[in-house]
Amino acid sequence: MESAFEKTARLLLTEPQKRWTGTEISRRTGFSRAMTSRILTQLEREVVVAKPYKNQFILVEPIRLLMLWSSKRKLPPPIYVRTIKSDSDLDAIISRTGGVAATLFRGAWLRTQYMRTTSYELYVATERIERVTRSLGRVSRSPERVSIYPAEDDAVFLGSEKVGGVPAVSIPQNFVDLMSIGGSGPRVALQLGTVTGQLGV
Repeated sequence: MESAFEKTARLLLTEPQKRWTGTEISRRTGFSRAMTSRILTQLEREVVVAKPYKNQFILVEPIRLLMLWSSKRKLPPPIYVRTIKSDSDLDAIISRTGGVAATLFRGAWLRTQYMRTTSYELYVATERIERVTRSLGRVSRSPERVSIYPAEDDAVFLGSEKVGGVPAVSIPQNFVDLMSIGGSGPRVALQLGTVTGQLGV
């Protein structure tokens, strides 16, 4: 189960122009009003959100919120899948399978065509992992070009969309995942933010 902070951050970043009430955020995230109030108070202190009217909140610093979220984000351990399928075969399987979305370098490549990758990093709903794994190949103990990250919370799919026919997580989710893994992830994340123009990077 994700933390209240992560769910709140994702919600605010997925709909950055929206005016929110604490009650609506609480309802959408599934956390108590008291917990939501604590998070919003913290974000207001850090000048991430503003309160133009009583009980209304707006996101004013998306980049700051992305950085805060990135510092807390930890991807679940991946399941490596050995496959002999081509990219087009993998794309076709993913595109017709529910509960699957590309993230990390594959997700960014779909949107930016930056740093070409042969890898496939996929969130998969936990109840679909076995079926999806069989359709793609077979489980391996060592790293392979297909990595399945169990979607321990379906909230990771919030704002997902098809890009070139392939489902990908939302841009904020993709950005935060890339930032959180280090290495070349932050460089690709910044390119993703620049190319899409949706993160103010």
